[in-house]
Amino acid sequence: NEGCPKTTVAYVLAVEHLARDSRDLIAGDGGEENQHQLRLTDVTKRYANSWSQSLRLRTAKKSRTDEIADNAWWAETIKAINQYHRSGLKSPDMLSQFGLSKLDAIEIQDSSDENRMDGSMHADEVVEREEKEELTASAANEAIPTSKAAFNNHPVYAIQAVLNSNEVFAPDAKDRICGIFKGSPVYRRSDVHTAITAKKWLYEGRRVKDDELKKPIKRVKVRKKPTPKGFQALQSYGVGATNDGSEEARQRDIAKGSGLEEEDDGMQNLYAIWQTLPWSPIPVGPNDAIPTNEYNNVELKLLNPGLVHIEEAGASRVAKMLGIPYAPCLLGFEGHGGNRTPSIRGIVVHEHNADLLREALTEFMSSQLEREHEKRVERIMKRWKKLIVGLLTKERLEREYGGD
Repeated sequence: NEGCPKTTVAYVLAVEHLARDSRDLIAGDGGEENQHQLRLTDVTKRYANSWSQSLRLRTAKKSRTDEIADNAWWAETIKAINQYHRSGLKSPDMLSQFGLSKLDAIEIQDSSDENRMDGSMHADEVVEREEKEELTASAANEAIPTSKAAFNNHPVYAIQAVLNSNEVFAPDAKDRICGIFKGSPVYRRSDVHTAITAKKWLYEGRRVKDDELKKPIKRVKVRKKPTPKGFQALQSYGVGATNDGSEEARQRDIAKGSGLEEEDDGMQNLYAIWQTLPWSPIPVGPNDAIPTNEYNNVELKLLNPGLVHIEEAGASRVAKMLGIPYAPCLLGFEGHGGNRTPSIRGIVVHEHNADLLREALTEFMSSQLEREHEKRVERIMKRWKKLIVGLLTKERLEREYGGD
């Protein structure tokens, strides 16, 4: 009715009851088996007043490079339910439910039944595809918002003013302009992409093209690290692997520790997905050196083929004893904001040394346990000796001086 207020719905499901051909004769009309003759279809896009509001009710998430997408678990659930109902009496549970055996199922389904089932399944796939295209088209025809705030995280439309600092439009987005809002062109949300740094693209399995490195799609300000308070450089500061003994190395470490090291213009280069290519870490051979970053460790997310992560405690000690080349492994960062600290656990070694290291580590840990057990027994014996000597001394003193 026109007088009733419109309510935004999150889910609208269509239930279609399907025929089972010859298997209906086995279950009987109106039997429990007929409860499984159905197919579910999500038709929320067709009946929702606002698809964007429905997605917000579903708490849909936005991916890195795509538009706001529906929750994957919902689509997988619908698919699993339909596959279960489509399986019918072919599953052992369904056969036992109606007192049938696998031989009965074989007798029922002759070659013509199989051909008919294949044709019906193919027809179902065609219907599902056409219905999906229809629902997608109906959602795409949603009315353009009439306020700037409504464009925020809108699943269908976007304007330049509501984009985040790391979001950009696709190069050909102007070919799909949907309208004009207060003088600004309205684009499809599917044309909005997230731009990230060249280093973060490596974690996504892609790398920035060489000719695109000097042409970032966007430049944003870098959040400066907080300056340490009360920092004072000692005379021994800077002594370590990075110090070659020169005064320049010491001053460089002091500047780094005090937050006074020279920085660039304070801007960060961001790149879009069309500026990248598929990438994977370079394989490392048995005789190749282990590639490390500027901090002399290996990131687990960028682990090269040919290298293995050994997470057991004491692995670095055993590798050093055996002379096996290794590097610390960086698992990630812990903390929030400016208090993020690296989490380093385990080491990285060549693949051909992994089994040798694990066996040696097992022997080393067992010998460590044996030594700890021996030390524990020795401590216990010393305590017992101390107790017994104390009792004997007390007895002797009472015997010699107890009469007085």
